[in-house]
Amino acid sequence: MTGQKLFEISLDLCGLREPDGTVPGDLDDLKQRAIPMINVLLAENEPLAARIEKRELSPRSISLLSQEIDLPELLVSAVLPYGLARLICLGDDERSAERFGELYSRARYDMLRAGRAAPGGISEVY
Repeated sequence: MTGQKLFEISLDLCGLREPDGTVPGDLDDLKQRAIPMINVLLAENEPLAARIEKRELSPRSISLLSQEIDLPELLVSAVLPYGLARLICLGDDERSAERFGELYSRARYDMLRAGRAAPGGISEVY
């Protein structure tokens, strides 16, 4: 998923896009802040991504909204939209920001539980 798609999904969650799918002109400031907000989310979720992919920590970031987000697709599509919606609402609609924060925390928790290794049989003994 690209940063632009993540931004659009988050705007939809907040009810900020036009019915035809366009971003209103008065949201240009949000579009300019979208990359830093997404990068904050990427840094915040890197430990979770590393655990899911069973790899070392490796900070990720994007420099353009058109870039693909290099994290597990399920994490990007099921967790990050709530986190970005929370950041979008902060300062303007604290109640919505709090609710998106709860959804974000719950999605992260669910992803963490799903990312645990499955139990398996023991193949070798000493």
